[in-house]
Amino acid sequence: MENAPERGETAARQAAGGGLAAALVSYAIWGMMPIYWAGTAPALPLEVLSHRIVWAVAFIGAALLITGRGRALAAASRALVRDPRQASLILAAALFASLNWLVNILGAHTGRVVELGTGMFLTPLMTVLFGALFFHERLGGIRLAAVALAACGLAVMVFSLGCVPLIALGVSSTWAAYSAVKKSVRVNAVLSTGIEHALMLPFAAAYLAWLAGSGQGRFLAGDAALSLLLFGTGLVTAIPMVAYSYAAQRLPLSVLGFVQYLNPVLTICVGCLALGEALGPAQALALAFIVAGVALFAAAPRMGRKKAGG
Repeated sequence: MENAPERGETAARQAAGGGLAAALVSYAIWGMMPIYWAGTAPALPLEVLSHRIVWAVAFIGAALLITGRGRALAAASRALVRDPRQASLILAAALFASLNWLVNILGAHTGRVVELGTGMFLTPLMTVLFGALFFHERLGGIRLAAVALAACGLAVMVFSLGCVPLIALGVSSTWAAYSAVKKSVRVNAVLSTGIEHALMLPFAAAYLAWLAGSGQGRFLAGDAALSLLLFGTGLVTAIPMVAYSYAAQRLPLSVLGFVQYLNPVLTICVGCLALGEALGPAQALALAFIVAGVALFAAAPRMGRKKAGG
């Protein structure tokens, strides 16, 4: 028979294994999402985003009620009414999250998924840069070098494309801004995500109503496959979010941070292999600079400990 410590260790291993599986599921879905967004291309990107918000509220709300968090959501919402600063932070987070998803949709609709994946590699370094700019977090020499490598990659992209890579910068900067705002939010992560979607619901619903009234909406307009995809945007939003929340509670941040790179790798593979985009020499060089910067950034804590230990 197992004694109590052994049972505890077994339970911890099982929880970690379940958490790792959930993390892999969430990042795999996010990495494959450009295929889904590409299928919605007959609709306007803003219409796709609006459907995502509307149906995500329905699915997330149902999930919170089923798991018994409906009262907690109501209590958190009432607390925000009494705290204008927290309410404004949640609203800002909702805006940045919506912009991030809009950039993801635009990248798929305009055939720039490889650039989108490259921008996702930039996100951790952009987050660090935002931390230095807005929270006065110190950057050591190694991390400064990592940011410089990423900047070189961006310069190569600008030179090769002949313009600013707005998709890459857009997806990385909006998520970094979202992370920076969420750092100051004191509401539970799952509940705040539900509130963020609910705050954007009136705008999304009003836009969809206007599209339907003007005859420009594509939902239930004769294309059954497209209507099903638009309806499913809420489900493909809720599933990875729930899986990620499960993983975040059971995995060390170091493991979760490593698994997150599955997302951009899959996104770039999807762009090249599934959607027929080319990864030219200049793009490959830019990506190499950015990945080198990310790798150096990830290695910075270990290198710092070795230096401190002599």
